[in-house]
Amino acid sequence: MQQLRFGKWKRHEPTTSCIRRAISMLTKDAINQFTNWRQFKVKEGTVRGYDRELRNLCLFLRNPHIENITLSQIMEYLNGMADLGWHRNSFVGKCMALRKFFEFYRLQGYQVISEELIPIPDKEPKLPRVANEEQFKKLVAAIPKDSHDPRHIRNLALIMLLWDTGARNGEICSLDVKDLDLNEMKAIIRTEKAKTRRPFREIFWTEDTNDYLLRWLKKREHLAKVMTLNEPEALFVSVTSMKCGYRFSIKGVGEMLRRYSNRAKLPYINAHSFRHYKGHQVIKGGGSTADVMNILGHASVQSTTIYTMMYGKELEQRARLFLGTKKDIGFAEAGNDPRFEGALKGLIRFMKEENEGKEAITVGDFERQAERFFKYATFMMDPIKVAAKAPFPQFIS
Repeated sequence: MQQLRFGKWKRHEPTTSCIRRAISMLTKDAINQFTNWRQFKVKEGTVRGYDRELRNLCLFLRNPHIENITLSQIMEYLNGMADLGWHRNSFVGKCMALRKFFEFYRLQGYQVISEELIPIPDKEPKLPRVANEEQFKKLVAAIPKDSHDPRHIRNLALIMLLWDTGARNGEICSLDVKDLDLNEMKAIIRTEKAKTRRPFREIFWTEDTNDYLLRWLKKREHLAKVMTLNEPEALFVSVTSMKCGYRFSIKGVGEMLRRYSNRAKLPYINAHSFRHYKGHQVIKGGGSTADVMNILGHASVQSTTIYTMMYGKELEQRARLFLGTKKDIGFAEAGNDPRFEGALKGLIRFMKEENEGKEAITVGDFERQAERFFKYATFMMDPIKVAAKAPFPQFIS
């Protein structure tokens, strides 16, 4: 359990002015107090991240009094990092840290700049990194199966668990031995996000993964006899380096996957790419967004949307599958109709124009657009008669 440390707070008496106004303090001291307060609200990693960003600003400004910090100085600091090549998306966290810091002191009566003046740039969208079965098999093949090295045994169990469940790597790292139900091949995990809405959920895995878990637990029992497990309840523990005996960390999982990806001569496959794969598989298997939401532990449907996005080859396959299953509008007979190919090409042209500039679309978007296109799809039966009524005759060949 995280221990809270309380720093020394300077007591500032109100001035004799009719407006109660706090006395200014140096930025370094202000950061210490803000960090001590912030740890009650958010995770330890978030506290460290905010503290780091604020200390970078303090160093840049040479530790002034917080009331002397101006918006011009803040913008000079941000623009300087942009000139040095910081990615646009990295400024979201930096600006949020600055906003929370100045809001904290403004609410206490300090005459600091308004946090609302600090800009937060819109994130540049990126295509999600989605692993596939071929990559996963190559990744697993890069791990020695018959090795007695506890790292390989642990990593196989951990990777298989990530693949089967689609859980976040932080959620898997937080598992304790007592959380496992090996007979039913399931576990209750603490949801890393949306803790107020669904603090716990169940995850499930296959028999192969169960076998790897049993092998790791046996090796773990042996390790407990020859080394000190500083966190004896943790399922996955570090077995090398200075963290030996402590719970395996999120950073450790990332570095482990990076090493195996390099060994398998694959682009870096992170744990979240497994999660995207799981979401896509649920949708491909006929599941709904509600299924993805429950299996992956999302707080809202909006979070689920990105996991149902399609692009490239996957979108084409889904489009062809959709065409092949629309029996109610004549596609059962269309397979042998020479006009079917023209209709398919027309749909593809229509979809490209509708989604120009978009990086991906959701399954729901695709289905709605296809329904619009085939609103008068009986042109399969009488193309000349219906083409005049169709909303998109220019796409019908």
